[in-house]
Amino acid sequence: MMDTKTEFTNQQTERFKALEYMLYWEGGTNATRLSRFFGVHVNVISKAILLYRQAYPDNLVFDGKDPEKVFIPTAKFTPKFTRPKWSDYVDFIFHNANQYVSETYGSSAFSKGLTPIQSPNPEVTRLLFKAIRMGKEVMIDYRSRTNPLGKNRLVTPFAIANDGLRWHCRAYCHSRECFADFNLGRIMRVELKGKSSISFQQDIIWFTFVDIEIGPHPELTQEEQNLVLNDFGYDKPFKIRTRGALVDYTIQYYRIAKDPEKVSGKAFPLVVLNSDDINEYFFPEA
Repeated sequence: MMDTKTEFTNQQTERFKALEYMLYWEGGTNATRLSRFFGVHVNVISKAILLYRQAYPDNLVFDGKDPEKVFIPTAKFTPKFTRPKWSDYVDFIFHNANQYVSETYGSSAFSKGLTPIQSPNPEVTRLLFKAIRMGKEVMIDYRSRTNPLGKNRLVTPFAIANDGLRWHCRAYCHSRECFADFNLGRIMRVELKGKSSISFQQDIIWFTFVDIEIGPHPELTQEEQNLVLNDFGYDKPFKIRTRGALVDYTIQYYRIAKDPEKVSGKAFPLVVLNSDDINEYFFPEA
């Protein structure tokens, strides 16, 4: 909710927005991280934080016991310059500071990709972001189709990504001994644990980029095929490049058929042309 009682400059307002977004969704921040975000000296940000604290003393407190030495939101925290909407946070972060994301979480730790509609629980994102920053394991209470009431899983989170509809945490699952995706909406509780020995670089398919070759369904007439391609701005088959871990999500989101023999061209006007070459990145058949 935008503050209307106190007049601040546009520059101060932008810094206050970043502060509030990081407090609410990342669980805290400090002058060093904010200075990295805006590309200014840390003393400049320290003055901005002081100004914010003077105007809204009930919104944040410094946690000197935290290893990161951060300001954290209080129980009374009420945003003055932002809305508590995940989509606002994502848009603001990517619009203003890709460098901040890269230097704070790593160049591959956040994949915005498609525009999502899901809004995760900030109590979940705060601890996941902290675990990513500090390279820690977390115990999560995770609900799934096989365990709808929830089951504890020890994971090492590395990245946050979306499939167009849902946000996921890319993490190493210690019980299954593999990297997997965890729907943020299904994580009921997060508990920070110790330092993890798992390296994100071991997640081969996350760091592998794959070209999905796409064309019109072969059962369509030539005129229909041309129309389908024109809908996407093409006059011939085209490619979409994405991370190996996101291949199936991308195919599902755009309703592209993996096997044109199993579906009609009316229902799936686009098909994957190189399924045999990239099927190792498809989800297992249920």
